[in-house]
Amino acid sequence: MKVGKSSIDVFSEETLKFVQRHLPGRDSRVLEVGCGTGYFSLQLMQTGVQLTACDTDEKAVLLCKERGVPAIHIDFLSIKDELYDVILFTRSLHHIHKLNEAIDRANSLLVPGGILLIEDFDVHMMDSNTARWYYDTRSIVSVCTNNKKPSAFVQDPMKLWVEDHVHVPPLHSGSDMIKAIKEKFNTIHIERNAYLYRSICGALDSYKNGYQITAKVLEIENGLIHEEIILPNGLRLVAEKRK
Repeated sequence: MKVGKSSIDVFSEETLKFVQRHLPGRDSRVLEVGCGTGYFSLQLMQTGVQLTACDTDEKAVLLCKERGVPAIHIDFLSIKDELYDVILFTRSLHHIHKLNEAIDRANSLLVPGGILLIEDFDVHMMDSNTARWYYDTRSIVSVCTNNKKPSAFVQDPMKLWVEDHVHVPPLHSGSDMIKAIKEKFNTIHIERNAYLYRSICGALDSYKNGYQITAKVLEIENGLIHEEIILPNGLRLVAEKRK
């Protein structure tokens, strides 16, 4: 294990494994929507793809450029002209209010046979057992890494999950995203996967053992999903443009 790895490295490694399974070629032209500060974008670019990254957060795009990533500050719905082999939404599609318009734009920006990749989460893929594990584990990780007092016991984790994810405009559910893609693309492959570890360990990017803790939380989440004790909150979608 390399010295200096943190929680964000676990996040990026998991995303990179997913993306590389579906890239049509090492030199593919890829548009990443929602690049943030470009930590993952840089890793993806280093695999050899021709990457263009975009985000609506101007400060994030500046940090992205400082990393050497060709990023642009633009609303995805305003992008036009250039064609790509792959369009990748990295945990951003559920935030785009005009969902159908976003899928239309992705379709128009892909070459025939181009690939649409989405890594996101399904806000509705939640039940009481999953919510209980999420809030309890988040509290334990916070106490152990920040020397804080334990947060108050969550009496109704499902109620708190709903309250925590109130958003204006509302976040898109997994079924919303799947329906919108099926209307424009011939085929769609759906993967359900672990995702809550990202939120649980999101603040460990500067913690000295952040990588190890995040990897362990991911391992536990995967195990509980496999045993069908908690639900897979993550959603990965792969679709091919009609030729």
